[in-house]
Amino acid sequence: MAPRSLLLLKRVFALLVLLTLVSARPLGSGTATLKCTSPSGRTEFVAKLQDISGMFEGGWLTIDGHRIDFPADDGNMEHHTIWDKKNGVFTMSYYTSTSEGPRHFRFWAIPSTFRSVSGDRNVGARYTFEARLEATDPRPGQGPGTPTITLNGTLEYRI
Repeated sequence: MAPRSLLLLKRVFALLVLLTLVSARPLGSGTATLKCTSPSGRTEFVAKLQDISGMFEGGWLTIDGHRIDFPADDGNMEHHTIWDKKNGVFTMSYYTSTSEGPRHFRFWAIPSTFRSVSGDRNVGARYTFEARLEATDPRPGQGPGTPTITLNGTLEYRI
């Protein structure tokens, strides 16, 4: 075989190997981002979840400029999520103990307000809803927990 033909054959083989590896790649997972604000704008709640109902990747709550972080799994955290987009059910709970004391939240979407803005998770699924939150209060002197807070939420997810 001529050297030029051998070089062409090697290039074609390398291209086939590359295409095989790329097409055999397993589907990945994505991080869902929940962003909520109160109608007054005084409260913001943000959480990140792997594949919406998966592992909690962290979050925070800000009220009147005071922020409290909800750290990701450190071996001392309990987190539960229920995700049922067909019925508009989305709930989360979180509890951990830190050196500053316990941190918790309970979050739930109101099913009758749940709307799918875009349902294609490959290009970016987006949902909006009204929600409720009870959590550790980040404001000094306010006591250990917030009252029930009404929020307007957006959940975005993309693989």
